[in-house]
Amino acid sequence: MTRGALLSLMLAAVAMFAAADGAFSAGDHHAPAADAPKDAEADKAHGEKADKGHGEKAEKDGEAEGEAAAEPEVPLWSEVPAVELEKQPYVLVRALRAIQDEIAGGSLEAHERQRRVMRDMSQQMRALPTVVWDDVRNVRAAIFFVLSGGDPSVLKLVIGREKTPHIERRLVKGALAYGEGRLVDALALMQKMEGRQLDPSLGGMVALIQGTLTAKKDTQKALVYFNEARLLAPGTLVEESALRQQIMILARDGEVEKFDLLASQYSRRFPRSLFARNFRQQFFAGVARQGFKRASEWISRTETELKKVPVSERAGLYLAIAEEALKVGNIGMAQFAAGKARELSTAGSRTLQRATLYEGAAMVATADFEKGQALLASIDVPKLGMSDRQVLESARSVARAVGRWPETSAAPNEPATEAVGRAETLLSQVDSLLEGASQ
Repeated sequence: MTRGALLSLMLAAVAMFAAADGAFSAGDHHAPAADAPKDAEADKAHGEKADKGHGEKAEKDGEAEGEAAAEPEVPLWSEVPAVELEKQPYVLVRALRAIQDEIAGGSLEAHERQRRVMRDMSQQMRALPTVVWDDVRNVRAAIFFVLSGGDPSVLKLVIGREKTPHIERRLVKGALAYGEGRLVDALALMQKMEGRQLDPSLGGMVALIQGTLTAKKDTQKALVYFNEARLLAPGTLVEESALRQQIMILARDGEVEKFDLLASQYSRRFPRSLFARNFRQQFFAGVARQGFKRASEWISRTETELKKVPVSERAGLYLAIAEEALKVGNIGMAQFAAGKARELSTAGSRTLQRATLYEGAAMVATADFEKGQALLASIDVPKLGMSDRQVLESARSVARAVGRWPETSAAPNEPATEAVGRAETLLSQVDSLLEGASQ
């Protein structure tokens, strides 16, 4: 055997052992070593075919992705187009809440702006696709909107949506009834709900409405609702309204100590609220009509509350109290308030003339009728309005009737009785005139 043949034989043996080792390494214990070259060729062919197939698939997938990118995005609910974030009702209502906070802080501009914003919001909500109301956040926003005084027809778009949770469905019905003025239905639907178990965006508002609807029949229950509203919505117009209504309930019930506490809180937390003036007028009217229990204790509270308003407004408020008190025959309060109004009025002003009129009209019905007559005589009549002039004439007639000495007759009590009757008739006329002037 030549050296070249021996070398060839050795190389073949090495190749055979290498092929056998490769097969074991791959785990194919049964494949004969002699077939290894064939398997290698088959694997190579398969790899080339697979690479070609994968390449073709990737090319097709790339084309498919390109086509998909060219097509419009399919919305979550295919029957309607998607809605931009800024048009979502729950986003729109955020602006309304901010405006309400400004109003609680005393912004007249915000109060005027709120009407326009709510009108625009109503139009925007009613123009939205129905799919928007499948989002519970938007349902809650619509409920808040209507309970804030918004257009109740918005909720008619929400009723019947299957995806609305049960508690929100009930609130939708209750808020719709409230917005449409069906207050009995609204209370029946909402009275069993607990504000603390509702979403934070609604809890305080619902508690406020519950208290408002309950106040006439059950003041104690209403106070509980108002406490809940204040707790759930601190610093907002909801708390401001709840405090105002609580204070009036406490005043009517004669809860003087609690009244003092909450009135002080109101003055600290909402000193510039746009509704503070109206609230005080309601309180003063209640004092004047003797509509509050423990009436004798309210004069000092009246002075305390009036010290919280600008000096320039106090005379007018005292005058309003005097007018209201005289109308219902609360002579003591009418005399006190008119006297205060006179002290605060500018010399020669119309306010001074009116204050003198009401103080004099109150005094002619008392033992001080002569002083009352003097006050009535000092009035600069041209500065009075027509209704005030009629009150003046009636008050003078009362003074003449009360101050007239009875004529001597066989029945001495008869003239006195007649004078009293005339005085009562004239006082009734004064009441009627005041009633007409206030309307």
